[in-house]
Amino acid sequence: MIAVVDACYFFRREKIDQKITKILIPSSIEREMLAEETKDHFYTYKYMIEIRDPTDEFTNFVRNKIKDRHFGLSNPDIDVVALTLELQNELSNVWIDPSNFKEIEEVVCLTTDNGIKNALKLFDLGNEALERREFRLRCYACFSMFKEHVDFCKKCGLSTITRVSVLIDENNNEKVLLKKKYSFRPKVLVDERGVELRSADQREYIQHKTKLNRNKKSKEYSLPSMLGDI
Repeated sequence: MIAVVDACYFFRREKIDQKITKILIPSSIEREMLAEETKDHFYTYKYMIEIRDPTDEFTNFVRNKIKDRHFGLSNPDIDVVALTLELQNELSNVWIDPSNFKEIEEVVCLTTDNGIKNALKLFDLGNEALERREFRLRCYACFSMFKEHVDFCKKCGLSTITRVSVLIDENNNEKVLLKKKYSFRPKVLVDERGVELRSADQREYIQHKTKLNRNKKSKEYSLPSMLGDI
Protein backbone atom coordinates (compact mmCIF):
# COMPACT_ATOMS: atom_id res chain seq x y z
CA MET A 1 0.00 0.00 0.00
CA ILE A 2 1.24 3.47 -0.94
CA ALA A 3 0.62 6.47 1.32
CA VAL A 4 0.72 10.16 0.53
CA VAL A 5 1.53 11.74 3.90
CA ASP A 6 0.78 15.29 5.02
CA ALA A 7 3.20 17.28 7.19
CA CYS A 8 0.79 17.43 10.13
CA TYR A 9 0.83 13.64 10.31
CA PHE A 10 4.57 13.81 10.98
CA PHE A 11 4.22 16.85 13.26
CA ARG A 12 1.98 14.82 15.57
CA ARG A 13 4.37 11.86 15.42
CA GLU A 14 1.64 9.54 14.20
CA LYS A 15 2.63 5.95 13.49
CA ILE A 16 2.65 4.64 9.93
CA ASP A 17 0.42 1.60 9.48
CA GLN A 18 2.28 -1.66 8.81
CA LYS A 19 0.35 -2.08 5.57
CA ILE A 20 2.19 0.92 4.12
CA THR A 21 5.20 -0.10 2.02
CA LYS A 22 6.00 3.24 0.38
CA ILE A 23 5.50 6.89 1.33
CA LEU A 24 5.19 9.61 -1.30
CA ILE A 25 5.32 13.30 -0.38
CA PRO A 26 5.45 16.48 -2.49
CA SER A 27 8.61 18.58 -2.26
CA SER A 28 6.57 21.32 -0.55
CA ILE A 29 5.87 18.93 2.35
CA GLU A 30 9.53 17.93 2.51
CA ARG A 31 10.50 21.59 2.93
CA GLU A 32 8.00 21.96 5.78
CA MET A 33 9.36 18.88 7.50
CA LEU A 34 13.02 19.87 7.28
CA ALA A 35 12.19 23.21 8.91
CA GLU A 36 10.45 21.67 11.94
CA GLU A 37 11.79 20.30 15.22
CA THR A 38 9.92 17.07 14.54
CA LYS A 39 12.08 16.23 11.52
CA ASP A 40 13.64 13.37 13.50
CA HIS A 41 10.28 11.56 13.24
CA PHE A 42 10.33 12.28 9.51
CA TYR A 43 13.81 10.76 9.22
CA THR A 44 12.59 7.60 10.98
CA TYR A 45 10.69 6.75 7.79
CA LYS A 46 13.24 8.20 5.39
CA TYR A 47 13.97 4.79 3.85
CA MET A 48 10.32 4.53 2.76
CA ILE A 49 9.95 8.08 1.46
CA GLU A 50 10.01 9.14 -2.16
CA ILE A 51 9.64 12.77 -3.23
CA ARG A 52 7.14 13.31 -6.04
CA ASP A 53 5.24 16.42 -7.05
CA PRO A 54 1.79 16.27 -8.63
CA THR A 55 1.49 17.44 -12.22
CA ASP A 56 0.09 20.88 -12.97
CA GLU A 57 -2.96 19.22 -14.50
CA PHE A 58 -4.02 17.62 -11.22
CA THR A 59 -2.95 20.57 -9.06
CA ASN A 60 -5.07 22.96 -11.12
CA PHE A 61 -7.96 20.50 -11.19
CA VAL A 62 -8.01 20.27 -7.38
CA ARG A 63 -7.60 24.02 -6.98
CA ASN A 64 -10.57 24.72 -9.26
CA LYS A 65 -12.75 22.12 -7.56
CA ILE A 66 -12.22 23.48 -4.05
CA LYS A 67 -12.06 27.23 -4.75
CA ASP A 68 -15.64 27.84 -3.47
CA ARG A 69 -15.54 25.19 -0.73
CA HIS A 70 -13.70 27.21 1.95
CA PHE A 71 -11.55 24.27 3.02
CA GLY A 72 -8.70 26.64 3.92
CA LEU A 73 -6.02 24.59 2.18
CA SER A 74 -2.48 25.88 1.75
CA ASN A 75 -0.47 25.20 -1.40
CA PRO A 76 1.29 22.20 0.22
CA ASP A 77 -2.14 20.87 1.29
CA ILE A 78 -3.37 21.12 -2.30
CA ASP A 79 -0.23 19.29 -3.44
CA VAL A 80 -1.07 16.42 -1.07
CA VAL A 81 -4.64 16.10 -2.36
CA ALA A 82 -3.56 16.43 -6.00
CA LEU A 83 -0.83 13.79 -5.65
CA THR A 84 -3.27 11.37 -3.99
CA LEU A 85 -5.78 11.91 -6.78
CA GLU A 86 -3.14 11.51 -9.48
CA LEU A 87 -1.80 8.25 -8.04
CA GLN A 88 -5.31 6.85 -7.65
CA ASN A 89 -6.05 7.76 -11.26
CA GLU A 90 -2.86 6.04 -12.46
CA LEU A 91 -3.60 2.81 -10.61
CA SER A 92 -7.25 2.72 -11.66
CA ASN A 93 -6.12 2.68 -15.30
CA VAL A 94 -3.75 -0.28 -14.90
CA TRP A 95 -4.84 -3.27 -16.95
CA ILE A 96 -5.27 -6.35 -14.77
CA ASP A 97 -3.88 -9.73 -15.83
CA PRO A 98 -2.91 -12.90 -13.94
CA SER A 99 0.63 -11.64 -13.41
CA ASN A 100 -0.35 -8.51 -11.46
CA PHE A 101 -3.85 -9.19 -10.13
CA LYS A 102 -2.64 -9.52 -6.53
CA GLU A 103 0.15 -6.97 -6.83
CA ILE A 104 -1.75 -3.79 -7.73
CA GLU A 105 -1.03 -1.18 -5.07
CA GLU A 106 -3.65 0.76 -3.10
CA VAL A 107 -3.28 4.48 -2.39
CA VAL A 108 -4.23 6.23 0.85
CA CYS A 109 -3.62 9.71 2.21
CA LEU A 110 -2.49 10.05 5.82
CA THR A 111 -3.44 13.37 7.39
CA THR A 112 -4.94 14.83 10.56
CA ASP A 113 -5.97 18.05 8.79
CA ASN A 114 -9.77 18.36 8.50
CA GLY A 115 -9.52 20.57 5.42
CA ILE A 116 -7.53 17.93 3.57
CA LYS A 117 -9.93 15.22 4.75
CA ASN A 118 -12.91 17.19 3.41
CA ALA A 119 -11.15 17.71 0.08
CA LEU A 120 -10.36 13.99 -0.13
CA LYS A 121 -14.03 13.15 0.46
CA LEU A 122 -14.94 15.52 -2.37
CA PHE A 123 -12.97 13.24 -4.70
CA ASP A 124 -14.07 9.99 -2.98
CA LEU A 125 -10.56 9.46 -1.61
CA GLY A 126 -11.31 8.52 1.99
CA ASN A 127 -9.03 6.19 3.95
CA GLU A 128 -11.35 3.21 4.22
CA ALA A 129 -8.48 1.14 2.83
CA LEU A 130 -6.80 1.15 6.22
CA GLU A 131 -9.79 -0.74 7.57
CA ARG A 132 -9.94 -3.53 5.04
CA ARG A 133 -10.13 -3.25 1.30
CA GLU A 134 -9.73 -5.90 -1.35
CA PHE A 135 -9.76 -5.96 -5.13
CA ARG A 136 -12.45 -7.71 -7.14
CA LEU A 137 -13.07 -8.09 -10.83
CA ARG A 138 -16.48 -6.84 -11.95
CA CYS A 139 -18.30 -7.21 -15.22
CA TYR A 140 -19.21 -3.77 -16.55
CA ALA A 141 -22.14 -5.26 -18.50
CA CYS A 142 -23.97 -7.49 -16.00
CA PHE A 143 -22.24 -6.41 -12.72
CA SER A 144 -21.15 -9.94 -11.75
CA MET A 145 -18.25 -10.02 -9.27
CA PHE A 146 -15.26 -12.38 -9.23
CA LYS A 147 -12.46 -12.93 -6.73
CA GLU A 148 -10.34 -14.94 -9.17
CA HIS A 149 -8.87 -13.61 -12.40
CA VAL A 150 -11.12 -13.91 -15.44
CA ASP A 151 -10.76 -12.54 -18.96
CA PHE A 152 -14.42 -13.05 -19.81
CA CYS A 153 -17.47 -12.78 -17.55
CA LYS A 154 -18.62 -16.23 -16.42
CA LYS A 155 -22.25 -15.08 -16.49
CA CYS A 156 -22.70 -13.09 -19.70
CA GLY A 157 -19.52 -14.14 -21.51
CA LEU A 158 -18.44 -10.62 -22.46
CA SER A 159 -14.89 -9.27 -22.14
CA THR A 160 -16.11 -6.30 -20.10
CA ILE A 161 -14.07 -7.02 -16.98
CA THR A 162 -12.97 -4.12 -14.77
CA ARG A 163 -11.19 -3.85 -11.43
CA VAL A 164 -13.02 -2.41 -8.42
CA SER A 165 -12.22 -1.98 -4.74
CA VAL A 166 -14.45 -3.59 -2.13
CA LEU A 167 -14.65 -2.25 1.42
CA ILE A 168 -15.18 -4.99 4.03
CA ASP A 169 -16.44 -4.07 7.51
CA GLU A 170 -15.96 -5.92 10.78
CA ASN A 171 -19.01 -8.08 10.01
CA ASN A 172 -17.60 -9.04 6.61
CA ASN A 173 -20.26 -7.01 4.81
CA GLU A 174 -18.94 -5.86 1.45
CA LYS A 175 -19.42 -2.47 -0.19
CA VAL A 176 -18.33 -1.96 -3.79
CA LEU A 177 -16.51 1.36 -4.29
CA LEU A 178 -17.23 2.61 -7.80
CA LYS A 179 -15.37 5.46 -9.47
CA LYS A 180 -17.60 8.39 -10.45
CA LYS A 181 -17.89 9.17 -14.16
CA TYR A 182 -15.92 6.03 -14.98
CA SER A 183 -15.77 5.36 -18.71
CA PHE A 184 -15.18 1.76 -19.70
CA ARG A 185 -12.42 1.30 -22.25
CA PRO A 186 -12.53 -2.16 -23.85
CA LYS A 187 -9.25 -4.00 -24.24
CA VAL A 188 -8.70 -6.38 -27.12
CA LEU A 189 -7.23 -9.71 -26.03
CA VAL A 190 -4.88 -11.47 -28.45
CA ASP A 191 -2.78 -14.61 -28.25
CA GLU A 192 0.92 -14.91 -29.09
CA ARG A 193 0.07 -15.16 -32.80
CA GLY A 194 -2.01 -12.00 -32.75
CA VAL A 195 -5.36 -13.79 -33.04
CA GLU A 196 -8.12 -11.81 -31.33
CA LEU A 197 -9.69 -13.69 -28.41
CA ARG A 198 -13.43 -13.06 -28.21
CA SER A 199 -14.88 -15.63 -25.81
CA ALA A 200 -13.99 -18.20 -23.16
CA ASP A 201 -15.11 -21.12 -25.38
CA GLN A 202 -13.12 -19.98 -28.41
CA ARG A 203 -10.63 -22.64 -29.50
CA GLU A 204 -7.75 -20.17 -29.71
CA TYR A 205 -8.52 -18.84 -26.22
CA ILE A 206 -8.58 -22.35 -24.71
CA GLN A 207 -5.25 -23.13 -26.35
CA HIS A 208 -3.86 -19.79 -25.15
CA LYS A 209 -4.89 -20.45 -21.52
CA THR A 210 -3.55 -24.00 -21.67
CA LYS A 211 -0.18 -22.72 -22.83
CA LEU A 212 -0.10 -20.03 -20.13
CA ASN A 213 -0.89 -22.59 -17.42
CA ARG A 214 1.76 -24.93 -18.77
CA ASN A 215 4.38 -22.16 -18.70
CA LYS A 216 3.32 -21.17 -15.19
CA LYS A 217 3.74 -24.73 -13.90
CA SER A 218 7.10 -24.99 -15.64
CA LYS A 219 8.33 -21.89 -13.82
CA GLU A 220 7.02 -23.18 -10.49
CA TYR A 221 8.93 -26.44 -10.86
CA SER A 222 12.13 -24.97 -12.25
CA LEU A 223 13.38 -23.42 -8.99
CA PRO A 224 12.98 -26.53 -6.77
CA SER A 225 14.70 -28.65 -9.42
CA MET A 226 17.61 -26.23 -9.54
CA LEU A 227 17.91 -26.22 -5.77
CA GLY A 228 17.88 -29.99 -5.74
CA ASP A 229 21.01 -30.08 -7.88
CA ILE A 230 23.04 -27.91 -5.49
